[in-house]
Amino acid sequence: MLFTKNSKFLYFYAFALFIVSALYGLLLRWNFTFPLKFINYQHFLQSHSHVAFLGWGYLATVGMLLTNFVEATVKQQKVYKITLLIIVTTITLMLISFPLGGYKVFSIVLLSVFGIASYVLSYRLLKDVKGNSIAVKLIKYGIYYYLLSSLATWFLAGVIVTQGKTDLYYNTIYFYLHFLYNGYFAFVLFGLLFHIFEKQKIIVSKKIQYNFFLYLNIACIPAYALSTLWSEVSSIFYLIGFVASILQLISLLFLLKIIKQVILQLNWSSISKFLLKFTILAYILKIVIQIASSFPFIVDKSIALKPFFIIGYLHLFTLAFMSVLLLLILTELKIVEFKNFLSKIGIFTFLVGVFMTETLLFTQGFIFLNRLTPIKNYNLLVLIFSAFMVIGLVVIFIDLLINRKVKN
Repeated sequence: MLFTKNSKFLYFYAFALFIVSALYGLLLRWNFTFPLKFINYQHFLQSHSHVAFLGWGYLATVGMLLTNFVEATVKQQKVYKITLLIIVTTITLMLISFPLGGYKVFSIVLLSVFGIASYVLSYRLLKDVKGNSIAVKLIKYGIYYYLLSSLATWFLAGVIVTQGKTDLYYNTIYFYLHFLYNGYFAFVLFGLLFHIFEKQKIIVSKKIQYNFFLYLNIACIPAYALSTLWSEVSSIFYLIGFVASILQLISLLFLLKIIKQVILQLNWSSISKFLLKFTILAYILKIVIQIASSFPFIVDKSIALKPFFIIGYLHLFTLAFMSVLLLLILTELKIVEFKNFLSKIGIFTFLVGVFMTETLLFTQGFIFLNRLTPIKNYNLLVLIFSAFMVIGLVVIFIDLLINRKVKN
């Protein structure tokens, strides 16, 4: 099977899905500036988000786990071949089903089939990924959190039928997103990053690594409380959310100690070092925002200014943290190479797009918060810099195709 014998296809396809997701996002931004009658915003938004984290994020991380943690003979087994075929097929069909019909029967069926296949894949990965390092612990707990997040997808259908789009409906969606983002992606990506440190013989304190893992793990479940504060909940949820955010801050301090030890030993290219700094800065901002979001005043204002603060936070995670860290991991695991002029232009253009769209989102939010004069031509500017991201990704993809730099 192409997916297991030759991992090139999996990485190429994941990256292609990233580009498609970015194009859908660009189309949504175009619709804000130059409204299009044929665009159903909610339907395209659902496709944009699902393809971004299931197509790009999930496929890319699964590919790296198979390449680096599962023995060659084991990953040739039929269970991997069949589950990957199902996962790739269902994600591909979601590109069509969501824009045409939204979260209706066909899309629900696709998500259900994807979910069952991912359960089988998760079980096998938990069995076949071996070792006692912190990297392996992070990866395995990331998979546990993925399984936890997926429970929401089964519960959601019942909520829609019995209650409709109530607070419970939205909190179920936030349950899924929280444990997917802050659980699966955060844990697996840091696990892969620590694995790189191990492979490159970079000396890092095991105690500090363990403390980072410990506090991040302890904080993960109670941090879900932060996602419920928009609704009418007891004040105890604010306390739980605040404590969880402080635990995350403690884990961040241990992470910064790790990076301080690592940075002195790195023999990386300048672009890899920049990607590391960029993603760590994004992660710091993520933790700061989560601490701020535990205060009622900030929660109220964030809800009122959702198009800026909440969308800005989600993009901060998926683009500035998850996607940039994925690019870094891909290059440092020698899966791809970003060494020539064209690839560097692509990376630079993408990062400019990410930085500027985030800056515009949060700045416009703070301007409205303080009742100041809004940024002139805001929607057009966001559209332009969203185009930067798409152009950057397309340039990177072309470079990979021309130079055949993706390795098995």
